[in-house]
Amino acid sequence: MLVASSYVILWVTRILVTSHQKMILRALRAFLAFQRLGTIAAAAQEVNLSSAAISSQFKLLEEQLGATLFVRTKRSLILSSAGVRLVPLAEKMLADYEEMLLLSNTESLQGRISIGVVNSVLTGIFPAVLLRLKTDHPRLQIKIEIGNSQSLVSKVEAGLLDAAVVNKPPGPLDESFSVHHLYTDPVALIQPASMQYSSFSDALSNEPYLALDRNTWVGRAIDQFLVRNDVVTQPAWELDSQIAVLSAVRFGLGVTVLPLICGTRLDQDPSLHVVPLNGITRVVTLIERSVHPFAHLTAELIRAVVDIAGQQDQ
Repeated sequence: MLVASSYVILWVTRILVTSHQKMILRALRAFLAFQRLGTIAAAAQEVNLSSAAISSQFKLLEEQLGATLFVRTKRSLILSSAGVRLVPLAEKMLADYEEMLLLSNTESLQGRISIGVVNSVLTGIFPAVLLRLKTDHPRLQIKIEIGNSQSLVSKVEAGLLDAAVVNKPPGPLDESFSVHHLYTDPVALIQPASMQYSSFSDALSNEPYLALDRNTWVGRAIDQFLVRNDVVTQPAWELDSQIAVLSAVRFGLGVTVLPLICGTRLDQDPSLHVVPLNGITRVVTLIERSVHPFAHLTAELIRAVVDIAGQQDQ
């Protein structure tokens, strides 16, 4: 009976949404893409339309609403005050429409979310997470943006990203954010297989230290850990990529202290000698705005990450 009623709901929804209304929905999607990306060309690429078609849709929106949504000059196009006011209304309208469509299938999600991911997570378990979501929810579209934790959280705050999978912030965030714990990575002394130091203080005293950029959240936490343990270091190199640091270690250029990225099995890499350290971990979190229209989609992403990370620990 539930399945039959679900088909009725979908049928009614499609009847209610006329071809004209669908044009408005497409125009709203293009409008929000422009608001996020800043140019008609980028918005056109995201929604798979030509720039001319996007411009026509914007004129349609303005005609239907009886409001000027853009300030136009010869060289630029920006949102007017009415356009800025339309943004949250458009987000809610599209989210409500997609939620109505979801009633026809209680097992599968659909929609589009944009997620920021730090590179160390993307090279770890995230491909397996994306495969899980693609298999379970083939109509769910996920756009990935790579960056460092601080810049990605700033984009979440600005509404340019729906959520970000990042390292735990060094301090509390304000109430406009929700922070979800995903998993914890151990941190280790990592050295070439030819080196066999058992103490990170001995290793860092005798070998070049290849540091993760101390302006990053993880790099800062590692530096504070070394200070707490009275280890004074003068990095030979300071890089902003864990992958780049590991590559240098593999070539015998020095030793480092880094998280053991979940899903990479660095402790089983024959080119490395890994010594886990006590008193420090790397916590991976998902950060989103406390209220946004795609929370049901990010909730499914959280479940997938936590589940796959848990499998790695078994």
